[in-house]
Amino acid sequence: MDLPEITITDQDLAVLRRVVREAVADGRYAAASRLGNELHRARIVPAGTAPAGCLALNRAGRYLEERSGAVRDVVLVSGRGRSSSGLVSVLSRVGTALIGLSEGQAMGWPDPRGKPRVIRLLKVEPGAG
Repeated sequence: MDLPEITITDQDLAVLRRVVREAVADGRYAAASRLGNELHRARIVPAGTAPAGCLALNRAGRYLEERSGAVRDVVLVSGRGRSSSGLVSVLSRVGTALIGLSEGQAMGWPDPRGKPRVIRLLKVEPGAG
């Protein structure tokens, strides 16, 4: 699966770079590397100019996990997530896959067991981001 184009605001980029540095300092190298790779390939736009259907930090969205058919409502956060409350950390595999996606786009990656996973962003709620 080809990687979809992603869009990140310059404001989120500053926060996400700090998240990557902190993850490295905490020894979370794999998570830092995944997120860092996404930042390198992202299209960066000024804050307030990202498309309305683009998932940014602190925005709520709904995605479909295509293998299982599960649909989840989440809020993408820069800190630690709590799946029970719908908060998903951008350092998690799902969070890294979601950052910068636009409605309708899909992102694939291998899970920890090497099996392919694909998520599709279904909806982004209006709000800050």
